[in-house]
Amino acid sequence: MGLGRLSLALGLAGLVACSRGGAPAPSAGPGNADAHYVGRDACRSCHTETWSTFAHTGMGLSWYPVAGAPVIEDWTQKNVFEVQATGLRYRMLRRDGKFFMRQSISDGRGGEAAVDERELTWIVGSAHHSRTYLVTDGDKLFQAPVCWYTKDAAWDLCPGYEFKNDYFSREISHTCVFCHNAKMELQPGAHNAYTAIPHGIDCERCHGPGERHVAKWSRGDTPTGEGDAAIVNPRRLTAERRMQICFQCHLGDSKATERVQRNEKPLEDFRPGEAITDAMLPYRFSQATPHDYGLSAQADRLLLSRCFRESGGKLECVTCHDPHVTVYRADRPADFFTSKCKGCHGPDACKAPAAARQATSPPDDCVLCHMRKATPDDHNHALFTDHWIRRKIDEAPAPRTDLSVEPYLPAAAAALPAADRAYYLARAISLRTFAVPPQMSRPMWPAAEAKFREAIAQGFADPQAHFFLGKSLAAEGHHDEAASEYAAAYAKDPGDYDVALAQAQALLRKHQADEAMKVLSAASVKDPDRAGAWAEMARARAGQGDYAGASALFARAIRCEPWVASLHANAAMMLSALEKHPDAIAEAETALRLDPEGPSTWEAYATLLERAGRPADAEVAKRRAKELAQARGRRMNDVRAM
Repeated sequence: MGLGRLSLALGLAGLVACSRGGAPAPSAGPGNADAHYVGRDACRSCHTETWSTFAHTGMGLSWYPVAGAPVIEDWTQKNVFEVQATGLRYRMLRRDGKFFMRQSISDGRGGEAAVDERELTWIVGSAHHSRTYLVTDGDKLFQAPVCWYTKDAAWDLCPGYEFKNDYFSREISHTCVFCHNAKMELQPGAHNAYTAIPHGIDCERCHGPGERHVAKWSRGDTPTGEGDAAIVNPRRLTAERRMQICFQCHLGDSKATERVQRNEKPLEDFRPGEAITDAMLPYRFSQATPHDYGLSAQADRLLLSRCFRESGGKLECVTCHDPHVTVYRADRPADFFTSKCKGCHGPDACKAPAAARQATSPPDDCVLCHMRKATPDDHNHALFTDHWIRRKIDEAPAPRTDLSVEPYLPAAAAALPAADRAYYLARAISLRTFAVPPQMSRPMWPAAEAKFREAIAQGFADPQAHFFLGKSLAAEGHHDEAASEYAAAYAKDPGDYDVALAQAQALLRKHQADEAMKVLSAASVKDPDRAGAWAEMARARAGQGDYAGASALFARAIRCEPWVASLHANAAMMLSALEKHPDAIAEAETALRLDPEGPSTWEAYATLLERAGRPADAEVAKRRAKELAQARGRRMNDVRAM
């Protein structure tokens, strides 16, 4: 079997626990699912040493306040980062004991425009590789666009921002926080506002909610030496279920893997000891890339390794990684990882010449020769270990040519009803389109469409099948067929906000404004704090020439999501149509602050300046729009060439 199409049909399903003294003892898991989370501090008094060492791991240092954190960045000398192609500039500042990020862009005449300065409030990341910063707007969390990279001691755009800069408007959603912090509960109706914010991943991520365990030992129960059914001890799980705890966050190669959410259960409700596939189904491109890998691809790459596949369960994540102790500790033995390899291969397994073995540092370093260390394809300024263990690690870069998608855990996928198998594979294919250049994604959409149709034909009843089939058809340019699928989804579930928006947009495309307004009005009543329905109603009013009505609706949308640049740009156009030119320009300048590199945002600004009788300023804005459009075109060409 070639490297490009490795199968795991016998992989995890066949794993057994190694060196556990027989069958694993029962452990808490699904039976403890209704217990509450109590936070890491509840564990400290009884597990002091473990708590202390865990606090220094990457997980323990995954999220913490800026205030009081060790200062490792350069805030005074090399504290400016500039995007040369556009003139976008960031200056990182320390002032009165607080830390700030100041964003601006060249205004086209030697000055700066779109100035936006934010205080940095939270740090995400242990600083072993980088630090990411969060800002707040009221009680809502957003990512700042520039990160600190430890290896090169440099400021640069955060991963992904070199392709699509969201500036200070990227919401920190439940999906984001799941792998970067302990349990965080959303405020009712919010996307990125939380009832409480813990300080880092905690014990309960791997041991499950601790409410009953803490209550039991707080009563003074006497230890018996047996397992406590009130908490999960991963040591007592099978190797399969133990590794799936790690899969929550470490199975996720950004260029290869898709974690498809199960409709029946959100991933945040997963509990250690359960099957991860009850909450999400992982898929991957069938063709592995020997050279390229992502920062969070540890499990993805390990599962490709012959060592793993033929170990009979002896090789798993915790073989080499104690989750309670940082791998970066100063007292780690020089031959630590080599000793793990020799546990299976024996002391004389290495066939390299003696001189070559002695040339490694430390001598006989298995990892140096069999696990590539390089910059991940989704994280600049870092060296990270590729966990695909193999004989040859120096393959040249080669593009992926096969875009077919397959399940990582085929046994779990095969156990699903046929309709479910087709639906989840369709979701995986459609989501993977966003991981490849646009020209490569085109043949993937018909493949997704075919699988969605198969799911519906075989009885998949969830309206999401029609909704996502509509999305696939729209991506192919088949908008009339897409409208039919949105209508089918809406008929089944008119309360789904995203379905309602798609249905309304399809009706507006067909010039059925009155019907669209009924759909949007109902959606805005059900979810009044979401901007989408208000904005679509505003566009419909504008299309009918009711600029005053549209202006009021855009203002309502802005109250919901004031960080969305397009809302301010559209509101500016309505105000201009009402000849409220100073107000229109103020809204347009807010849009520029939120989207400083957007050519269309600058074009709209130029139009408004012209209408307001400022032709010289309008010409400068037009020139800036043209320059930014050219820079964006060059960047898109670079993306297509990847």
